[in-house]
Amino acid sequence: MAFHQAWLQIEATAVAGPYATLVTTARAEAGAQMSLAWQQSPITTDNGMNLGTPYPRDRSNAARATCIEVMRRHL
Repeated sequence: MAFHQAWLQIEATAVAGPYATLVTTARAEAGAQMSLAWQQSPITTDNGMNLGTPYPRDRSNAARATCIEVMRRHL
C-alpha cells in the first residue's frame, strides 16, 4: 500500500489524498478487529473458522467508494 501511495503522490496527486484516506480508514477498522480477535479464545474446531457475522466495514467501504469515484475521474 505504501508503494501505491507514493506512486499516486507522484503520478496522480488528485487521487493520492482519497487513497491515503482509504488506507488509513481500512487500517483503523482492521486493526481494531484484529485486536478484538486476539482477545477471543483459540478456535478448536473447523466450524469455529466460520466468521458467522461479518465485521462492519462501513467507513472503509465509504472511503473506497470515494477513492474509486476520484480515480474514475482522474485516471
